[in-house]
This record gives sequence, structure tokens and C-alpha cells, in this order.
Amino acid sequence: MIQEKVLEKLEYNKIRNILAELTFFEGGAARAHAMRPVDNFESVNKRLDETGEAMEALRFGEPSFLSGLKLLNRELTKVRVGGILTAAELRDVYLLLYASRMASRYVQGGKYPLLTNLCSSLMQDRELEQKIDRAVGEDGQLRDDASPELKQIRNQINTFRIRIREYLHNFIRSSDNQKILQEALITERDGRYVVPVKQENRGMVKGIVHDESASGATVYIEPLPVVDLNNRMRSMQMEEKREIERILRSFSNAIGLMVKELERNQEVLALLDFVFARARLAYKMNAYRPVTNMRGILEIYRGQHPLLGQDAVPVDVELGIEFDVLVITGPNTGGKTVTLKTIGLLVLMTMSGLYIPAREKSRISIFDSIYVDIGDEQSIEQSLSTFSSHMSNIIRILDGADRRSLVLLDELGAGTDPVEGSALGHVILDELRAKGAKVVVTTHQSELKNYAYQTERVENACVEFDPSSLQPTYELTTGMPGQSNAFEIATKLGMKRKLVQKARNLVPQREMEVGNMIRQLKESHYTLDKESKEVMKIKEELIKDRELLHDAKQDFELERQEIVARAREEAARELRRVKQEAGKALQEFKDLLKDKDKPPKWHEIEEKRQKIKNIVVHEHPDDPKPGKQDQKIRTGDYVLIKNINQKGYVLGSHGAQGEVSIQVGSMKFNVRPENLVKLDIPTPIGTPWRGESFLDKARSISKEIDVRGQLAEDALMEIDKYLADALLVGIESVRLIHGKGTGALRNAVQKYLKTHPQVKAFRDGLPEEGGNGVTVVEFK
Repeated sequence: MIQEKVLEKLEYNKIRNILAELTFFEGGAARAHAMRPVDNFESVNKRLDETGEAMEALRFGEPSFLSGLKLLNRELTKVRVGGILTAAELRDVYLLLYASRMASRYVQGGKYPLLTNLCSSLMQDRELEQKIDRAVGEDGQLRDDASPELKQIRNQINTFRIRIREYLHNFIRSSDNQKILQEALITERDGRYVVPVKQENRGMVKGIVHDESASGATVYIEPLPVVDLNNRMRSMQMEEKREIERILRSFSNAIGLMVKELERNQEVLALLDFVFARARLAYKMNAYRPVTNMRGILEIYRGQHPLLGQDAVPVDVELGIEFDVLVITGPNTGGKTVTLKTIGLLVLMTMSGLYIPAREKSRISIFDSIYVDIGDEQSIEQSLSTFSSHMSNIIRILDGADRRSLVLLDELGAGTDPVEGSALGHVILDELRAKGAKVVVTTHQSELKNYAYQTERVENACVEFDPSSLQPTYELTTGMPGQSNAFEIATKLGMKRKLVQKARNLVPQREMEVGNMIRQLKESHYTLDKESKEVMKIKEELIKDRELLHDAKQDFELERQEIVARAREEAARELRRVKQEAGKALQEFKDLLKDKDKPPKWHEIEEKRQKIKNIVVHEHPDDPKPGKQDQKIRTGDYVLIKNINQKGYVLGSHGAQGEVSIQVGSMKFNVRPENLVKLDIPTPIGTPWRGESFLDKARSISKEIDVRGQLAEDALMEIDKYLADALLVGIESVRLIHGKGTGALRNAVQKYLKTHPQVKAFRDGLPEEGGNGVTVVEFK
């Protein structure tokens, strides 16, 4: 358990107050004021998770439905015993029901599992909520249409009120009556309309006297003609009162049946308000979630005191890894006590489920107990001196501390003889270290600096002081003891140098050597720290440049892949279109030549030829325009058509637009020169086909070809050209004469035919056709 006195010393109450101010209603504020740190690992992390979910939810909007709620403990107690709520109290119950329904809607969707689980127990009664809203206005008064009877009664009251005021207006405007009136106005006394009459004229107005002025000069008379109207209106007002009581009782009875559920709703909404206040505090302090542990490890990066705001100087603190005791030294007003309180307060905030004003990934341990000895503990009532009070507190700490304790001691060994104080400090730290406690101590005792150097798992630290400006920097440096800087300060303030030097000479040689050593170490540390910061700055810039380069490389690669994929898709689409048009044209031409008995007319053949000849590859309008080609495309060159990735031979120029006619297998294309790439090493396949007229070729082509005696490579090139011609003029089958010989040429020819896309089937010739020396080919 952490004592309330410890929380007070570390100013934990101020965190509670700030948190309470960030709540929306008094239920959440009460939770904030009652907040206490817990030492259970799972509970702490659950609170931190809740705070994180609330921070995420706040990014999308505030839970404004919590604003305006009131604690209804008194009202719910009243209806529990059968009491009747007022209309204003009914409105507060409505707000509770409304907030309960809106809270469930706010956290729905599964994004906030802890908040959803918290709100899962909220009771909703939409019917009662709507009834109260229709009956009671935002001003806390019953509406006229709260019931049909109430509306009728109030209409009658308004009718009587109008008739009475009309009569009295006529009465006071009458010239005969104005001279007897004190003022020409209508007022009320005891709920009845009256007129002010001069005392001396009271006998001139028949009616009922209801009041007199303090001076007695004016009497307030209800004229006799309106007495009956006033009586009837008063009677209706009594009816109104009874109807209002009936309505309120009906609602109160309904609420009395769900008191427990409403109390539970109130508790849940108060807790929800408290959780969102924790999230608002995190945003306000620019705080981050700490990484919790149970091993006594503290690693605080750029931690700031939560109550100092922008004036807080960040400190780096480490404890529980390489050392368990940290001895902080340095001049007065240098920030030692602030550092001590910062450590303690950040630990308490973490254990309370709050984010802390420190860099992300700071590590905070959860402790079973925290002990503090800070400030002036002098007690007049107990007749204890400052030293005695401190020592009494430290004795209690020594009795209670263990390995799960955090101990914060301010000015250890002060208030008594320095030698004895150092000795006591030595044994106190030894005892706490032996118990395994994590200790942070501030002191002016030089002997404790030596103790930190000589003792295992004990480390020195200091708060820095600028002797040139005589101002503390409040920065904490671990691994180095602090200096008093008394001589430098005295010189700066104007003390004569010879007096300062005389004082220096009185310092023991050993102390002087230690001081000089510390000064040299600090100078070296300052130089190294400055260089380290420069290196870190350069490193950060390099990392940033590398990340930018990496992102640019990824963007470039993605863009390249998109361009390649788009180009391939367009090329494939264009190739499919060209193949479809060419196949259709070839089929039409074959159909034209099939009928051998009726040769086609010249214009029909020329029409089909032009259709095939005019098949072109469309240039995409977004394609980049290539520059001037290094090599001029000439007739007979072997080229690559870039946009369809097909190779062929140049037949010559075509048309006035500068297009080039290309033969690709059995198809011919008209292509612009910029879409051609001349291949450096064209594959020779004999003399390219020069584009004779289809009619001449149809008349002259034979249904067989003789390649006997040729090398296999030459024979295949000639067969390839022959098959293309045969396909172009529509021959259905041909004979390839290769001879018998060793069978090598036959095998080469038939192997080639297996891969030809237009060959439907092939076979050896029949005996009368030439047997194995002939292969008969049938086209698709």
C-alpha cells in the first residue's frame, strides 16, 4: 500500500485535480479525486489500454452526451422509499437514460473492446426515456401536453386569465377610474389579479382588498366583477396541481422499479467519463504510454515533471538495469528535488493507468510500495528537529522496504555533522541495497559520491550548473558526480580573487584533486556529448535520405511495373485484333479460291488482297514518340515491330504517310518506321518474298515442292516460305518431296511440321504418291 502522505509529497493530488477538471460531470470528477495507484500488473495495463482506446475514440469526437449529467443519489433514494420527483429531477433522470443509450452507441463497432465491455452493462429504456422527454421540457417544467387532462386544464386557466386581464385593462383605461388609481397597471396578490387604488378612494371601488403598500397610501383591490373569474381560475389551478402530482407520481413509480439499474448506469457513466478524462490529460501533456514491467526497471527518456508544463526540463533516468541505487549531487536549486519528484510522480501516474510526459518506449516498473523522504519534516507538536524527523521517517522506510519497493530520499545526511551524516547515509544506502530496493537519493555529502564510485550497483549522477550565468541547467547527467561550484560563484559575485584563492588553499589536497578530476571529466563529457549530438543529427539526416531514396525506388518500381503491365495488355489486345482480322481475311480468300470450276474475278481477288494488305497495327495515342533512328530501315531488313513484339521482313514503303510494309510469316502489316527496330544480325532465310500479286501466285504455285539434295536448314527455310504462300492462296493440302536417303531430311521436315501452327495433320505418301520419300501436309 502507498500511503496518502507519500502521494501528497509527490504532488499526486494536483494530478487528481487536473484530471477532475477534464471530466464532463461530477460523477467522473468524483472518480478522479478518488483515483489511487494500483500494484497489480494486469490492472495497470488494463487501465492503460482503456486510456489508449479513449484517446483513439476522441480523435473522432467528444462524448458530449456526458455533459450536463448530475449525480442522482438523492433522487434515487427518494423514489426507492416511494417519494415523488419534481419535474426538474425527472429531466435529470431522462439525461441519464439518454446518456446510457448514447454511450452504448458511441463505443459500438468492435473498435474499442474494453470500452464496449464497460458499456455492455448499461440498461436502456427507450420508451421511458421518450415519455419523460415528451412530458418535461429542457427548462425542467412539465409541458402542457404531458397529459390530455393537463392540457385541457391549462387551456381553461389561460381562458380565464385572458378574460380577467381584458376586464381590468378596460377598467384602468377608463377616464373615470384613472383619477382614483395610484397607477394604471394590473398586478397580482396571492395569485389573484388586483389594481392599485389610492387609499382615500378605496370606497369608490367595490371589491376585495388583498393588500396595502408599506406607506398605506395604496390598497390593492380585486374588483367585484372579476372575483368570480378569479375564483374559477383558482379552482382550475388546484386541479392543475393535482394533475401534475398524478403525472409526477406515475413517473416516479416507474423509476422506482429500476433504481438499481439506474445506479449501475450512473457508476458506469462516471467511470467512462473518468477514462476519457485520462485520455484528455494524455493529449494535454503530449504524453505517451509507458512500457510496464515488474522487475524494478526504470528507463525514462526525456521525462518531464507533469506539473511544470513547458518550463519542465526533460531528464533521462535509468535504474534497475546496471545499478539499483542512484546518488544525485549538485548545487542547491539545481533541480535535484524536482528530478526526484519527477521519477516518483511518473511511476504513480503509470500505476494509475495514466500516460506519462516522456518519450515513447519509456519503461516504468510497477512497485508494491513507494517510500519518500522529501522536504522539511520538522514537527513542533512532537518536538522533533528537522534531522530527527527525517531520521524517524527513514527508520520506518528501512523497516518496510524490500525488493519490490521504490525509495526516494532527498538530502540524505543533511541537518547534522557532515562526517556523521555521511556515515549514516553510507549505512542507510547499504541496508536498502541489501534489501534489493530501488533507490534514488539526493545529497551534498562528498563521501557519498566516493561511496557510489566504490560500491557495486551504485551510480553517481549530477544536475548541471552553468557557472558563467550562475544558473542551473536542470539537466541530469548519469555516471558523474556534481560539483558545488562555490569558488566560481563567489568570484562571479565579486569576491576578491585573493580571498577565493586563499579559500581554495584551505581545501584538502585530496578533495582538490577529486574536484579537478570531476571538472576535467565534465569538460570531456561535454565535448563528447556535443560531438555525439552532431553525429546523431547526421545519422538522422542519412536515415531520412535513405528512407526517401527507398520510397522513391519503390514508387519507380511500381510505376515501371504498371507501365510494363499496361503495355503488355495493350500489345496483347492489339495482337488479338490483328490476328482476328487477318484470320477473317484469309478465310474469306480461301473461300473465294475453293471453287476451281469458277475462277474468281480479278476485282474480287484484288479486294481481298487489299483487305489483308491494309491490316495495320494501331498506334496508341499515349505512346511516347521515339527519336530519330540511328539506322535507316531499308527493303529486305529483318526488323522487330515493338508494339506487338513480332519479327518480320521489310517489303518496302506503303502509302503517302511513310508507313512500311512488313511481312510476318503469312501476314503483312503496315507499320510506322518509329515502331520498328532493325535487328543487328538478321537470320537469313533466302530471298524475301517480294509481294507478287495474289493472282499470279494463285496461278503459278504448285501443290508440291521438291527439296531433295538440300541441307536440312536450307530445305526448311524453303519449305517455310512455300507453306506461307500455299496458305495465302488457300491450298488445302500439299506434298513435300524430300526423298528417302538416310531419312535425316524426312525426320527434320516432319519435326518442323509438328510445331507449325497452321498444319492440321501430315503423313507419309502412299506408294503411288512416292512412299516415305514424300510427306503429305493438310492445313487447318
